[in-house]
Amino acid sequence: MTFITKWKTCGKLFMLSFLLLSFLPSSIFAQTAELQYNVESFYMSSGLHNGVTIDGGETFIAFTGVIRGSEAPWLRIYFKDANLGKNSFIIMRSVWDGKEQKLDATSIEQWQYSSAYFNGYEIVIELHVAAFDENIFFTINELAIGEFIDDDDLYFTICGSTDDRIPSDQHATSRLMSIGCTAWIIPNGHFVSAGHCLGGSNSNTVQFQVPPSLPNGTVQHPGPEDQYSVDASTKVFVVGGVGNDWGTFEVFPNSVTGLMPKEAQGAFWPLVQDLGPDSLRITGYGVDDGEDNRTQQTHVGPNAGSSGTTMRYVTDTQGGNSGSPVIDELTGNAVGVHTHLGCTSAGGNNNGTSTFNTAFWIAVEQEIRPVDFIKFVAAMREGDVILEWSTATELNNLGFEVQRSSKGSEFITAGFVNGKGTVSEIQNYTFTDRKLEVGNYSYRLKQNDYDGTFEFSDIVEVEVLPPNVFSLEQNYPNPFNPGTKIKFSLASDSKVTLTVFDVLGQEVANLIRGNLAAGSYEIDFNASNINSGVYFYRIDATGVEGTNFTSVKKMILTK
Repeated sequence: MTFITKWKTCGKLFMLSFLLLSFLPSSIFAQTAELQYNVESFYMSSGLHNGVTIDGGETFIAFTGVIRGSEAPWLRIYFKDANLGKNSFIIMRSVWDGKEQKLDATSIEQWQYSSAYFNGYEIVIELHVAAFDENIFFTINELAIGEFIDDDDLYFTICGSTDDRIPSDQHATSRLMSIGCTAWIIPNGHFVSAGHCLGGSNSNTVQFQVPPSLPNGTVQHPGPEDQYSVDASTKVFVVGGVGNDWGTFEVFPNSVTGLMPKEAQGAFWPLVQDLGPDSLRITGYGVDDGEDNRTQQTHVGPNAGSSGTTMRYVTDTQGGNSGSPVIDELTGNAVGVHTHLGCTSAGGNNNGTSTFNTAFWIAVEQEIRPVDFIKFVAAMREGDVILEWSTATELNNLGFEVQRSSKGSEFITAGFVNGKGTVSEIQNYTFTDRKLEVGNYSYRLKQNDYDGTFEFSDIVEVEVLPPNVFSLEQNYPNPFNPGTKIKFSLASDSKVTLTVFDVLGQEVANLIRGNLAAGSYEIDFNASNINSGVYFYRIDATGVEGTNFTSVKKMILTK
């Protein structure tokens, strides 16, 4: 017997799997938790409107209406038709929390003539008509009206006798609606979920920054600025059972911010092929009691013998966790996608599709990017050269070979710094090249991948100065926020002034004014109280032997 019975009444999805669990193989049940709602007829028409037909004419509000559901916890609007011309648009605003969505001619098509999900049962809608646009209108014919639920309706499966999930706030993981699954951002900006979550039209919206549910477990929604419409034409998925259940898709830009999810969230799950992690974490939007229902939660458990295309783990999951990333707890890399339950109070394990599934791996790795260098600077300190660099993306990164050249010679290896594998956050590195002779040096990084490929960074230049000379070095780090260091050297005892001024020549900080002995100095400059921009720092030194030294350098403050 390999079946599961479902029925749907008034938008509620009930599963008989708990009745069949003792009779069926434990790994056949997918873990969706479909949103509970009714679709009801509702008619509203804005009428036809034309924009002003003179140059410089302003956009005006041609229609305002109020949409009400009967004490519903949330609403979604379905448009029958609309013409928004070139520059006209619709604004929808929840009376409950004030959250707004803007739809123009492009985004209303991307949202398939529907709105985002709005909390509360009352929405104010406005039609803004732009100059020279003609026959602008919209009509509404249906509403999706959310239902208040009872905790007793929720369906639970966990590993062992207790639910050990805890709240989580991982920004790369989203809730996929209305199917009730989880989806997550991968390095190329696309999404991964379970294949069985993508087969119908009800996998149409991803949501980030999901708020707590109501006390009785009824879901609430983030603002439209954190909701994205799924591009159905990009769905690629397979529903082939345990070990062969996976899917990828893309979304349209957010209709409020214009951003894509990877840009807005600043995070993604790196992907590797690895069956051997000792501990596996599942982070997703499973059902639960009260305010935790279908919010992001996470749990880590032992690997239960993953092999081939199947991940196996004794990690708590619930309905709604289908599509969650299967995460190596040690490295933070995704090694698969969660798809099927299997745990019971008596034992067993939950299951997912591993990245060793060839078709899955090809689908998610089609746009691998090299290491993305966002900073590489050099500074001289006490005869040593300090190299600092940062990376925004590291896929397949073995490490960095630091290469040095002097007087136009060939680059030679000065050292090696290990990479951090496959990570999604900005990584900072430093390397010190010690006891160099006086002279000019060039440095570059040779970034090596595990697969034998490599790439070079840009070249940076640095001058190693002899001791007891007048010098002013480039501040480091630069750009900076809010602190940076300024280093200078004095060849003799001197009267010194060190000042910072803006592009208009106005002094913003006086760092030194007084007598200093010969030697090297390093000054901390904290710019917390000034605005972002380009600044200059200047040293004036008068030596006891009548020597004068003046030097000016530029620095950039970014907040």
